[in-house]
Amino acid sequence: MSDEIETTSGADAPQKAPAGPAATETGGTVSDVWEIPCTSVPEACGEADTEACADGSDHAPVTVPAEVPEDIMATIDFSEVDLDPALTSAPHAVTPMGVLPMEPSPIEGHLRKAAIRVPYEIEEVGGFTLFGRRIQSMIYSTDVAVIRNSNADAVFAVYPFTAQPAITQALLTAAECPVFVGVGGGTTTGKRSVQLAAVSEMQGAAGVIVNSPASPEMVEQIVAMVDIPVIATVVRCDATAHAKVRAGAKILNVAAGKDTPEVLRQLREHYPNIPLIAPGGKTPESIRETIAAGANAIIWTPPSAQMLQADMMLRYRKQADAGEAPVVSIDPVSAGEVNPLDNVRPDVAFPDEVIERVAATAERAQKRRRLLFARGRKR
Repeated sequence: MSDEIETTSGADAPQKAPAGPAATETGGTVSDVWEIPCTSVPEACGEADTEACADGSDHAPVTVPAEVPEDIMATIDFSEVDLDPALTSAPHAVTPMGVLPMEPSPIEGHLRKAAIRVPYEIEEVGGFTLFGRRIQSMIYSTDVAVIRNSNADAVFAVYPFTAQPAITQALLTAAECPVFVGVGGGTTTGKRSVQLAAVSEMQGAAGVIVNSPASPEMVEQIVAMVDIPVIATVVRCDATAHAKVRAGAKILNVAAGKDTPEVLRQLREHYPNIPLIAPGGKTPESIRETIAAGANAIIWTPPSAQMLQADMMLRYRKQADAGEAPVVSIDPVSAGEVNPLDNVRPDVAFPDEVIERVAATAERAQKRRRLLFARGRKR
């Protein structure tokens, strides 16, 4: 505590007031007595005529006690404090296999694994819940090989052709996650789109997608027909987008190109509770910008199977030039020659007399069959 405090006179001029007597301890607190000239606090003077006090007339100083408790309770907010990584890392445990993290290890196969993984930045998005399942990432592809080997939460299956139930069935057969299928809106419209939406729901689609040219009336007809969510594609925050929401669209797909973050912010202001999905772009920065703008899930375009195959062949050629053989995790031919029953022991050991009795019974039955067969031939 300082020895002097600043006071203000009637003319708002700073002055120095000398400290009062020494501090005294009373009831667990430290009490300081300050003598403040009455010109600094006219209301505390006690004079009936406050105007005279304010004029600067000399009066006895006012004694103001100040009590400061010895124990001060303080609350610290750590929400914006950067902690050391050692404090936030997962705890470890000493096991016979070494020091391992105390969390489940990822399960992968020798031959089958999620070779196409969504960008790490997508994990920062909040996601939305569909039928009890949390969806943060959606893979934009109709390649069943790519879909089968990805770890995306859902499939965003839209293609530049008229929707066909055969294609939808192939995607649903290959995918291990919810599939959202396109049912038209541009080339295919009207009653056909409504019927395709109904068929897609019967096939097992998690939702249907209508393209941006689809009218609000078409969205309303599909909503009245199916019980799965309808995803309406919008390109700007305008009257058409608002009309599609009023028609019953449960999710908005923002496809505004470079203006996607701005349109997301505008839609988020109007609809804080409606899930918004949008493409995240090709860079981590664009994905984070889309998330910050208000997207609940990111649509990610994976590399094509042709690009992945070209990269694999390039790696194989480099290994061949270096004289390295490709590492084979398992030999399917050798694995097929192993009989899994060779080392299997019976659960129950049969006594020898039981085996002999069964064998004798089988032999007697065989003799009776031969005898009956011989009698039949004589007749």
